[in-house]
Parts: sequence; structure tokens; C-alpha cells
Amino acid sequence: MEDVIVEALLSNEREAQILAARELGKLATKLRQTFHNERNKIRIANSGAIPVLLEIIQCQKESLIDLAAAALLVLSSCSANKLAIAAYGAAQILVGSLNSQLAEERGFQNLSVQAKLDIISIFHNLSTHPQIIPSIVLGWGRRRWWKWRRRWLGK
Repeated sequence: MEDVIVEALLSNEREAQILAARELGKLATKLRQTFHNERNKIRIANSGAIPVLLEIIQCQKESLIDLAAAALLVLSSCSANKLAIAAYGAAQILVGSLNSQLAEERGFQNLSVQAKLDIISIFHNLSTHPQIIPSIVLGWGRRRWWKWRRRWLGK
């Protein structure tokens, strides 16, 4: 898309240049909105939301767990928040919520499908930061990982 805009701006056609300039303005607006959203995610994390969300994920109210997992998923999509989320022990807490035996002991064996998907997506977001991968593996444990993978993914 950006290449097409640049080509149109550099063309000798006045109408194409005007349309390209408009598209460039729209693109700049989208980039500003993205920047503001990322800044808001950082502010939310810096305000102390991460440990609170992780604490809620450990509670027994499934509706609260769903909401906390969704909120943590949004925060984990911001690169600046990934290390902070991992530093609060998110891997161990999230693994515990997915692990059926631990979940039954905590009283929330019936996590919603959406909460499970959100937690898995949080792991995906965190795994894109190379420093976090060891904490995910340690939190999960090799044996538990393969057992869970067979159960949920059928592999």
C-alpha cells in the first residue's frame, strides 16, 4: 500500500498526487492512533494492572477470569509490556490455570473456551520476546507441555 502511495506522489499526474496525499494523511492518522493505543497499554501496565490481572486470573470467579485474561491479552500485545508480564510470574500462573489438575484444585475446571484461547494467545504474544521463552518453558515444564499439547491439539 505504501509503495503505491509513494509512486502516485512521484508521478506527474496531479490528480494521482492529490489522491495519494489524502491516503498518506489517512495512513498517518492510523499510525498516530496505533501509537496512542500502544502508549495507553504501557501506561495501564505501569499503573500496576499486571499483578492485579494475574491475581484475578487465580480467583474462582470464571466471569472475572475471562475479563482478566482478555485484558492481559491486550496488554501483552505491546512489546514494552512483555518483560513486565513475564517478571510477575505470568507463565506459571497461566499454565496453572490451563492445567486441568491445578484448575480443579482451585475450583475453576470449567474455564470458558474464550479464556483458554486468550491465555494461549498471551503465551503467543510473550513468546515473541526471546528473553521470555525460558520462563515460559520453565513455568510449563516439558512433560506438562507435551501432555497439554496432546490433549488440546490432538498431537
